[in-house]
Amino acid sequence: MQWQRKDNMKRFVMPPHHRREFYLAIGVLLFCIAGTVTAFVRTTHRASLELLCLGGTSMVLSWSLSIQEKIRSAGQVQSNSNSTQTSSVQASSVQTSSIRKAAGPNEVTEAVRQIAPSVRSPQGTMLLNAFSIDLEDYFHTEVAAQSVDREDWNQRPSRLENTVPRLLDMLDETDNRATVFVLGWVAAKYPALIRRIASRGHEIACHSYRHQAVFRMSPASFHHDTLKAKRTIEDATGLVVSGYRAPCFSITPGTEWAFDVLSKLDFRYDSSVNPVHHGFYGNAGSPWLPHHVGSAGLLEIPIAVWRMGGVNLPVGGGAYLRLLPFWYSLAGLRHVNRVERRPATIYMHPWEMDAEQPDLHLPMLSHIRQTWGTATMEGRLRSMLQQFRFAPLAEVYSTAMVSKSTADELMPALCSP
Repeated sequence: MQWQRKDNMKRFVMPPHHRREFYLAIGVLLFCIAGTVTAFVRTTHRASLELLCLGGTSMVLSWSLSIQEKIRSAGQVQSNSNSTQTSSVQASSVQTSSIRKAAGPNEVTEAVRQIAPSVRSPQGTMLLNAFSIDLEDYFHTEVAAQSVDREDWNQRPSRLENTVPRLLDMLDETDNRATVFVLGWVAAKYPALIRRIASRGHEIACHSYRHQAVFRMSPASFHHDTLKAKRTIEDATGLVVSGYRAPCFSITPGTEWAFDVLSKLDFRYDSSVNPVHHGFYGNAGSPWLPHHVGSAGLLEIPIAVWRMGGVNLPVGGGAYLRLLPFWYSLAGLRHVNRVERRPATIYMHPWEMDAEQPDLHLPMLSHIRQTWGTATMEGRLRSMLQQFRFAPLAEVYSTAMVSKSTADELMPALCSP
C-alpha cells in the first residue's frame, strides 16, 4: 500500500492484487460475526435470526462488490488508455500474456461442460443452470406444522390451482424448464395437475409422500413413505420417477442410510443436501459440488452456494431469494456461473409467490418466514428467469448420472484454487 499524488491531491491507493481479498475479507468477517451472534440465541429462534444476520451481511457485501466493480471499471479504462499509447510489439506481448492466463480457467470450463452444457441466448452463450420446484401447498411446510395437523390437510383450501399455472406460464414465457419435486399427497389428490405439468415439458420427481423430515424417520418408515410417493406419482403421470428431494433438505449427517434406500428404489439422483449452516437442515460439511453417495453411487446434486473465504453462503433460492436483497441472489448466481464456471441448482415453492395464502395464525417469527416477501417473489423470480437459463436437473446433470467417474473427476478440478 502506498500514497500516490494525482491532480495535486494526495490519496491512498491499494495495490490491485490486494483489493479483491480486502473486500471479500470484510464480507466473510461479518458473516462469521453473524454466525457467532446466532449461536447465543435459543434454537427456536436461530433460523429466523440467521436470515436477519445474513441480510445485514449481504448489505455490506453489496457495498464491497460495488466498489470492486468500480475498481475493475476504472482499471479497464486506464488499461485501454495505456494500450493506445504502447507500441505494436508491446500490444502483442500483452495479448500473448492474456492468452496464457486464460488457459487455466478454460480448462475448468471444459470440465464443467461435461455435465452442464451451455445454451445460446440473445445475450450470447450462457451456462445452463438447474431450476426446481418443490410442489407442496402452504399448509404442508415445516413452519405450518406448528398449527396444522396432517390429519387436517384435507380440510384446508388449496392454493395450487392459483399459483402453479402462473408459475408454469412464467417458465414458458422465459423459455425455461424445471424439475418439479411432487409431494405424493398432492399427486394423489390432484393427479390432473401433475399430468398438466408434465405435458408442458417439465421433469417430474419425488418429494416424499407426507412431508416428514428424514432425520425423524427410521430406514423402514422412510422406505415405505418414499415407495408410496414414487408409485403414486408414477401412477398419476405414467412416467418413471428418477429424482428425489427430501422435505426441508433433511438428509443430514447421521441419515446417510437414506441414500442406499433411494438406490434400492431405483432413483438415479438425489437433491436433498443444502450445504449451509442452518438450525434445522444444516449440512455445511457436505461437498457443495455434485458427487456420488451411498454404496451404489447415487448422484447427489446439492443446492447452490456462493463460496467465499471457505464459507458457503446460501444463494439457492427459497427463503433466501424471497427475504434477502435480490441483488445478493443475482450476485451469487453470477459468481457460480462466471467465476466458478459451473451450473447452479435453484429451488422454490409455489406458495412463496402467493401473498393471499390463508393466515395460519403462526408465531411472529414463523409468520415472517412463511409469508414475508411473497408479494415480491413473483417479480424477482421472473427477473432471475430472464437473466439466467434453466433446465431440469436430469438434463443439466445427465452425463454425471450415466458415468460415476464424471462427477468424481470434476470435483478436484473445480475445488482447486
